Amino acid sequence: MSKTDENLRIAFADESQTNIEYLAYAHKAMDEGLMEIAQLFREAAGAETVHALSHLQAMGVVRTTLENLEDASEGEDLDISSIYPKFIEEARSERREEAVKSFTMAFEREKHHRTMFRKALRRLK
Repeated sequence: MSKTDENLRIAFADESQTNIEYLAYAHKAMDEGLMEIAQLFREAAGAETVHALSHLQAMGVVRTTLENLEDASEGEDLDISSIYPKFIEEARSERREEAVKSFTMAFEREKHHRTMFRKALRRLK
């Protein structure tokens, strides 16, 4: 992997994480009745999304819809088969119930996502 490829991956991860953090900050500001600040965070989050999408494009990640569906289905399958079960087990062993709850919710939704992607793949093929 070239240095530029590595930098694109790092920049994409950073922009993506910052987007979600800003959205969380916006929700908190709304909870506190600070609507103008919430809007500021939402606008900044939108810009972070644009940056992340630009990096993805430069990385060549977005391909044909068929290829994207296959990739998405495989990614969800990996989450279901190994990633989230491991995360849930480790959080339980550390008695981190909020993390167990969060991981379990994501695990269950990933199953639904995989089903949706597989159905779309069958229809497209």
